[in-house]
Amino acid sequence: MYRRIGVATTFSPRFLAVLAEAARISRLFDTPLHLIHAAEEKPEKLSRFKAALQVLDLPPGSPIHFEHGEPSEAILRVQNENQIDLLIAGALERESLHRNFTGDVARKLLVEAPCDLLLFVEPEERAVPPAHIYVAIPDFSPFSRETFLRSTEFAEKIGAQEVILLHVQSTFAEAKEKALGHEPPSVEDVLTEWTSDRPASRLSLDTHSMRGNTGFTACEYIQSSQANLLVLPSHIGHPTLPVFAPVLDWIIQVIPTNLWVMRQVGAAVSV
Repeated sequence: MYRRIGVATTFSPRFLAVLAEAARISRLFDTPLHLIHAAEEKPEKLSRFKAALQVLDLPPGSPIHFEHGEPSEAILRVQNENQIDLLIAGALERESLHRNFTGDVARKLLVEAPCDLLLFVEPEERAVPPAHIYVAIPDFSPFSRETFLRSTEFAEKIGAQEVILLHVQSTFAEAKEKALGHEPPSVEDVLTEWTSDRPASRLSLDTHSMRGNTGFTACEYIQSSQANLLVLPSHIGHPTLPVFAPVLDWIIQVIPTNLWVMRQVGAAVSV
């Protein structure tokens, strides 16, 4: 699925946990791991990275990139120069009683990174497979279906217990479709078809559909459901499509759990 994986790191209290998560993902896909630090190289920093490689049993020759500049721009320069197609980073800026707010760097990566993203709110040093994975889709396009299928393959690989396919529809978008004379497909029928048209496996599949005037309804639902990983489809580099469908763009501001963004680059999507 991926040829090169990069992990953007800072020397925060979660430094080793983010690296540990990235190390497990790189092993899962049998893919080289690039370490990215948005600051100038210093001997003590290099020593700390090399010690982390040893602790995590990563190859001592794993590339370590020091790139000075504004953090998100520095990270994306390294991503582009090394053709990294999955970028891993921490996501949390600050917590409140009700919501976790997406950090400044993670927010810019969500909008600008041309590759898939894996952002951790709660990285773990020890291996803890995500038990409950939510896949939130705004439509029934081929790309949304591809996002769901890739998510189930990933879930089976890492030993997850359950994948929940969540269809999110705003009441405004629904009314617009009806005003244009489009008869939308039965949500329940499509969700059932997508989850039943699979080979038998031990992975549990469930579905849920919801409507609301804002996407925050979905955010609150996902957070209250104690999801361990949220997967979202996203478009990048297309002149007429937003990075996230309007009903999912709350993720740029708040992040309810660990997040995996699957990109479709450039191409339009037919619903």
